[in-house]
Amino acid sequence: MTILRLFITILIFTFNKTGFSQDLVTIANTLLNDKNYLEAKSTIEDAFKSPDMQENARAWYTKGRIYHEILKSDNPQLNTFKKDTKDFASEVVLCYNKTKILTDPGNNLYILASNQLEILWADGINQGYKDYQSQKFSAAAKSFEIAQAAKPRDTTAYLYAGYSAQNAQNYNQAIAYYTAMKKFTRLSKNVYNSIFLCKQAMNAPLEERLDLIEEAIFEYPNHLPYIAEEVRALIKLNKLEEAESRLNTVLQRYADNYELRLRRADLFDRIFKESYINGLPEKSERYFDMASEDYEIYLNKYPKDFTANYNYAVMINEQANKVYDRVNLMSKEEYMLNGSDLEEVGHNWTRKALPYMEQAEKINPEDKNVRIALRFFYERLKMEEKLTQLKEKENGN
Repeated sequence: MTILRLFITILIFTFNKTGFSQDLVTIANTLLNDKNYLEAKSTIEDAFKSPDMQENARAWYTKGRIYHEILKSDNPQLNTFKKDTKDFASEVVLCYNKTKILTDPGNNLYILASNQLEILWADGINQGYKDYQSQKFSAAAKSFEIAQAAKPRDTTAYLYAGYSAQNAQNYNQAIAYYTAMKKFTRLSKNVYNSIFLCKQAMNAPLEERLDLIEEAIFEYPNHLPYIAEEVRALIKLNKLEEAESRLNTVLQRYADNYELRLRRADLFDRIFKESYINGLPEKSERYFDMASEDYEIYLNKYPKDFTANYNYAVMINEQANKVYDRVNLMSKEEYMLNGSDLEEVGHNWTRKALPYMEQAEKINPEDKNVRIALRFFYERLKMEEKLTQLKEKENGN
């Protein structure tokens, strides 16, 4: 214990009066000016043991300045006081705000406290930007937290704290920063997009992501990328009827949105296959026709889309496979009666699928699945010349 500290302790036990507490404020201020922050902190806290200090603007301002300097200091001895940066910064803000409450706007202490709050905010923002640009993302988030404490309604500090935490791969904290802005403002599309990325990086459950998507759609009901994302999530959750209803409604308003049309083609394709497996042939055929219509509208607009060409060819070939399966189950006598005619029906489906698979091969000639499919198509249709050309390509590669 220092001589000054011992002296103060003796005085506390001897004179526990308001006047002495005011003297402690003076001593604390002197220690602050001497940059003896540990002693200054202990002394101002001794001063506040007197209840009268709760109404003393000078005491509050002095306490705020001491805490403020401790917050800024690099002295490791002071780190124990600021393990939670935002909480400690909030203590600083509390002191300055109490100073302002206890004084008039024209009072010097009021002006000084206001200026210190601005300095606290600016230091947090500037240091946050500096750390962010230096890729010290965790440190940047802490600095932006100081700015949040200084100006709780300042969304900039929350936004950049979110970016910082996200880059530091602290996704839960990033989401907390982003969602905190809801108290003050409507979240922007960019913020929702950032939250989506955090949820994906965390492998959050699809149901959780869907809740977020639906919240974003509530805020931006006509933003089609969110609708497409919602449909994708519904399909993955096997909520096919909900996905279909959503797509039908949106495409009534945006008939020329080809991305959503492709999404619906894929959905109808899934229902077509699922209905057949579940013994619902009429439903299966109905959805095949609807999927075909959407695929063809889309491919008429975007003929060089590899995935759409490939998926449509595969869907059509499912019809061929159904026929070939029936042919394979025929007895010799049954095949003699109408096997060839039925087989030709299957061939016609394969012929319809062929140009889309060939287009997929032109777009991506290295795709092995496309080559395997084409080999089967050519063999079924006895297209020897095409088959030879395909084999030459494979051997050449």
